[in-house]
Amino acid sequence: MDHEFELAFNLCDEAAGRIQNQQYGITRIQFHNHGDILLTTVHQHTRETGHHLILLAHDDHGLMAAIEATAAHHEDRPDVRIIKVGVGGLTFHVDPGDRWTYRATRGADTYTLTAVVPQSIDDPTWTTQFNDAAPVDHDHLELAITELLSTTAHTAAA
Repeated sequence: MDHEFELAFNLCDEAAGRIQNQQYGITRIQFHNHGDILLTTVHQHTRETGHHLILLAHDDHGLMAAIEATAAHHEDRPDVRIIKVGVGGLTFHVDPGDRWTYRATRGADTYTLTAVVPQSIDDPTWTTQFNDAAPVDHDHLELAITELLSTTAHTAAA
C-alpha cells in the first residue's frame, strides 16, 4: 500500500539520536540510511522548553513524513512522535489531543487513523473512520490503510 508509516517509524529513532548532537538551526542531512530522500532537521533550544527537533523527509513528490523530538536536556531520553505522514496521496497530521490519532482532509471529507493499544490478544490495533461514520477496527496497519484508501477511491468516484 502507498504509505510512509514504515519510514516514519524508522525516522523516530533517527530524530531521537539527532536531538542529542545535531547543531542548532536548519541542517540538511547528506548521509543517512533511508534511501534516496532528503532529510532536514530544524533544531531549537530554549531554557524554558528545552530541545525541540523536527525531522522532515521529502522526495520528488513532497513531504513524506515529519517527526518531532523534544527533551528538556540533551542527555534526557527524548519524547518522539510522528507529526505528519503521507498515506495514499493524503497527508495525515497528528491530532493535538491524541498522539496516536492522525487526520487528513480532502475537500469536505475527513479521514481518521488511530493506533490502539490492545488490552487483550483479540483487540484491534488500528481503527479507521471516514467523516462521521462509525470507527472500523483493524488488526494490521496495511488493512487499515487499504480501508481508508478504498473509502477515498469510492468518494472520488461518487
